[in-house]
Amino acid sequence: MKKILLCVAAVLLVGGVLLFAAGRAEQATTDDETITLTMFTYTDLTDSVDVANWEVLLEAFHELHPNIRFEIDHGFDEAYHTRLQAMSAAGRLPDIMFLWPDDRTGMVTASGQAKDLRPWLSGLEGEFAEIAMMPQGSNGEIYELPEQVTATHVMFTNERLLDELGLDFPRTHQELLAQGPVIREAGLIPIAMDNGGGWQMQSTFLSALVERTGGMEWYNRVLAGDNASFEDREFVAALDIIQDLYRNDMFSPGMNTADYGRALTDFVNERAVYFIDGGWRVNALVAELTEDQKGHVGLRTYPDVANQRGVSGSTAMVQGTGYGMNSRLEGAAADAAWEWIWFYSGPVGSEIRQRHGAVPAYRIDLPADADPMVTKLTGFINETPAGWVLDSVLGQESMGLLQGDLQEMMLGSRTPGQVAQRFERFVAANER
Repeated sequence: MKKILLCVAAVLLVGGVLLFAAGRAEQATTDDETITLTMFTYTDLTDSVDVANWEVLLEAFHELHPNIRFEIDHGFDEAYHTRLQAMSAAGRLPDIMFLWPDDRTGMVTASGQAKDLRPWLSGLEGEFAEIAMMPQGSNGEIYELPEQVTATHVMFTNERLLDELGLDFPRTHQELLAQGPVIREAGLIPIAMDNGGGWQMQSTFLSALVERTGGMEWYNRVLAGDNASFEDREFVAALDIIQDLYRNDMFSPGMNTADYGRALTDFVNERAVYFIDGGWRVNALVAELTEDQKGHVGLRTYPDVANQRGVSGSTAMVQGTGYGMNSRLEGAAADAAWEWIWFYSGPVGSEIRQRHGAVPAYRIDLPADADPMVTKLTGFINETPAGWVLDSVLGQESMGLLQGDLQEMMLGSRTPGQVAQRFERFVAANER
């Protein structure tokens, strides 16, 4: 598909791989005092929409700050995290990097390798959604400036297909299962999902189910180890739902080996009635759906489940991701890094990203001509109750174990009870 046109950045391509001297920011000895910074960014180079949006942001930043240039490397999905972890362990992080507000990139933030942004952010906190300004460090540190508030579970629904099949959105898990034969008979996929990376099932589905089956009071107690455990019936019940759906052929065929993006394509091409993913997928839907399609795509959450203890219609939500800077940066280099961080998540970048499907953490009015999908996602974020996202409250190693076990459970080599037992033992030994 594409190459990235980074004529607005100082890009070094060696053998098709972008390289940089990590942890370095140098000020060139030129009359315009050009500052060059290294950056590791989270971009899906196989997604033309993601690439196009990135180019727009870079060009707008360059127009405002022609003296700041970047040497950019790109990563995506687990490859990004694997490489960031290796850079962190080697002490060779770039000047600017894309970070999570929690343990997902804790190897960087917890080790003191990311700078606290509060000195630059002071007095601007009120311009962001309250959840975006939650502390990210034990002493109130803010290591990355959140780009948006993220709902990790959305059940995108093709309401026109439901209508044509004579179906309504199900009120319960059992009603959804009963729709499966009707949907498959029509040659369609009931629920489009891809889980080749492992994280998708955990982050975009299981996290929301755990709040449904257990409720937030239990959820908080199990995270603290306060007379609650992941071996409890509440957690096993959430796993049972996933296994139930898989055994009844409700998910995309081959989902556990599918690359991230196949399910999106199936939904856009109307080969699937439902599509479970995160709210960030609206970015792609803005560009890929026709105006007619946008009119009949609904943003919902999973229906009620048996013995539900959580809130009906709830999702899973987390303070958003964003850019942070290397703790080694000082002076003009640190100020230049902040210019990018503020541009991306502040008013200018937020307005650009909103036009392309984001719901920014920065408080910005929704324009009258906003894309219908952006309007729907904004309403969803503002109106939907939410619980924790598991990978925002537990570490990367715990998630690696759980995500692999979820795939094995669906394939029949582990039971929900065995998955719960292994997960509880690991969390008890390493997290609490």
